[in-house]
Amino acid sequence: MQEYRRSCPKQLKRKEMELSISFFYCMPLFDVNYSLKIGWCQSPVDLAKLTRLAGPRWIEIEATALEHNLRAVKGLLQPPTRLLAVIKADAYGAGAVEVARILLATGADYLGVTTLAEGQELRRAGITAPILLMSPLLPEELPQALTDDLTLTISSRSGAEAAAAAAATVGRQARLHLKVETGLQRTGLEPGEVVPLAREMRCWPVVQLEGIYSHLAEAAHPGAARRQMECFQRVLMELEGQQISLPLKHICNSTGLLLHPEMHLDMVRAGTLLYGHFPYQAPRRGLDLKNPWQFKARILFIHDVAAGTPVGYGGDYVVKKATRLAVIPVGYADGFALTPVSRPKDLNDLARHLVKTVLAYLGRGGGEGTAVTIAGQRAPVVGRVGMQLSIVDVGHLPEVKVGQEVQLDLRRPTASARLPRVYCREGQPYLVRTTSGEMVPVLSSAGQNLAPGAGI
Repeated sequence: MQEYRRSCPKQLKRKEMELSISFFYCMPLFDVNYSLKIGWCQSPVDLAKLTRLAGPRWIEIEATALEHNLRAVKGLLQPPTRLLAVIKADAYGAGAVEVARILLATGADYLGVTTLAEGQELRRAGITAPILLMSPLLPEELPQALTDDLTLTISSRSGAEAAAAAAATVGRQARLHLKVETGLQRTGLEPGEVVPLAREMRCWPVVQLEGIYSHLAEAAHPGAARRQMECFQRVLMELEGQQISLPLKHICNSTGLLLHPEMHLDMVRAGTLLYGHFPYQAPRRGLDLKNPWQFKARILFIHDVAAGTPVGYGGDYVVKKATRLAVIPVGYADGFALTPVSRPKDLNDLARHLVKTVLAYLGRGGGEGTAVTIAGQRAPVVGRVGMQLSIVDVGHLPEVKVGQEVQLDLRRPTASARLPRVYCREGQPYLVRTTSGEMVPVLSSAGQNLAPGAGI
């Protein structure tokens, strides 16, 4: 890839490059058995080597951007406030296992996921840091969660009793956080239920009450956030009055973290900020976040077409003049050109949706799936986007060749988990998560690991 070639001067010989590599990827906190190894020489053939491993399309994740973002967010916190890094939904598409390693090595104190499967994936990868499951589990899931030493969220009395029963069955103490319903109306104990239940649970030897939290429904609206915080604080004061101590109290998400420093408490839960995005209507607080994500592919085929030629399924698009068309190995099965559609909140929101739809129809929306970037130049996607192949008009780019790299826009929530993830440090790849989920460290031909020591 262009970045890789730029990092290796043309005059540097292969032997010299191999001798200059002195990185070692040490991971004392993790016990991970990688199933594959591959040689990687920093030379103009890097793109070919990458394709042999990852295929002709992949998502690049830059480790230094994630590290930068976490340090920037931590800089907003006052000790001893801890930071829980939210890595739900495969770390927002970036790949949960490696992102967890990066963030923990950079200073994250806790990890947060939604499902048991997400927590299990991290434990199977050898990650031993505390992990909070932020959703209630079914009773059948509880024994495995406790066996994997995952922290449970308790949102009801029945959930607490089921957790205690599972802890007695597996023979290990359950570490719990109580969830308080203060306004989101999703999951949680009603405020009046918390103190009686906590007082009772304090006598259960099979549970450890480690924390209590709530979730801001309208963090960007100060009045609504303040009402939720006041409700939460009343519960905390009642617990304190009963001499019930829960070490970790938390309510702030990314938006709350930025807008309400007085609500940081013992821990904050940061998600979208760590991945380089600012929440809607949230101030920047001086943060200069970096985007760790790039979606790339290589051109598979190029051919000439005459004016008037229909292109793609249904012949919906007809070229107006003779041009060249390039085929890229990306389609809607990968999440390309897919846009999540939510119910409009009001008439103004509906109008915005309609305008975006009309612009996309006219090819002028500038959104995902309408154009790609080749050698710094934009090229339009033409015809219908296929399941795994799409067509790009490159008639204005005469130098474009088969095998050339293309950069694409892709919404992270819609990105297929089967797209390979290539983890880089300052542009140099050091690890690949393949389509099958195998984690493949990138080695030099001398057998050295190219990943810089990250202190993990």
